[in-house]
Amino acid sequence: MNIDTSHPTAVRDPQSIAAPTSLTETIAIAPARKRRVLPSGVDKAIKAVVGMLGILAVWEIIVRVFQIPAFLLVGPIAAFEKLFTQPDYFAHHAWVTITEALAGFALGTGLGVLCGATLFYIPAVRHFLYPALIAVDTIPKVALAPLFIVWFGFGFESKAFVAMAIAFFPLVINTFDGLSAVPNELKELARINNASTWMRMRKIEFWYALPSIFSGAKISISLAVGGAVVGEFIAGTDGLGQVILRANAQSDLATMFAAFMVLAAISLLLFYLITVIAQRLLPWRNHVK
Repeated sequence: MNIDTSHPTAVRDPQSIAAPTSLTETIAIAPARKRRVLPSGVDKAIKAVVGMLGILAVWEIIVRVFQIPAFLLVGPIAAFEKLFTQPDYFAHHAWVTITEALAGFALGTGLGVLCGATLFYIPAVRHFLYPALIAVDTIPKVALAPLFIVWFGFGFESKAFVAMAIAFFPLVINTFDGLSAVPNELKELARINNASTWMRMRKIEFWYALPSIFSGAKISISLAVGGAVVGEFIAGTDGLGQVILRANAQSDLATMFAAFMVLAAISLLLFYLITVIAQRLLPWRNHVK
């Protein structure tokens, strides 16, 4: 029986199909290979590094092209030279600032979450305490530093409490907002199941507010580093704040910018540390994203 091969649906003899006669045809019929995609975290890290290198390159070019005097502005190369020639000096002072910032952040986180939960669960306290907290937060923290020095002296504690004072308020607000955002459906479900206040808070409301708390922690960790430096400006013998003050007294801009770079690196690393912890504790948010 003859088969009409002119029709598009006609069956053809497999042996009659000619093999590709050129490299182009071979590539055309070959199965498409899947393009390798970098993990999301690695891809973001590469882009961040490229962006920072680009900013540093533009900075160095501006200094060199316009021949800006060294007493006005130095390029990143001069700052990096200071870092590489005095690594122990910067490492010592950076460690002092990190410990002060982490202590202040830990205190601010604990007190901030506790205060935010108190404002949410006790409305009578909220009406009296919330305006006072806003008023205290509007006071520049540099003005509070001498008060902490009177209370705690010139040692580690005063700088840690300055860092705590700056890191405290974002966590209060984010904890309160996170608890306030719990859907009414979940509250009604807890009421139907006769859940106690403690069980509702522990099983539903705290977990629902946790993403908001971590958002506040990301803000507070950078503020805590700045608070530690402020404390070192006022009453310190060590730390990157003192490095900046001494460099300023000597008009040593290279050392000053090197300290700025170390501070930026510390804040960035601590920020990403909080981000990683949040990703580990909140896997459902990663799945949703």
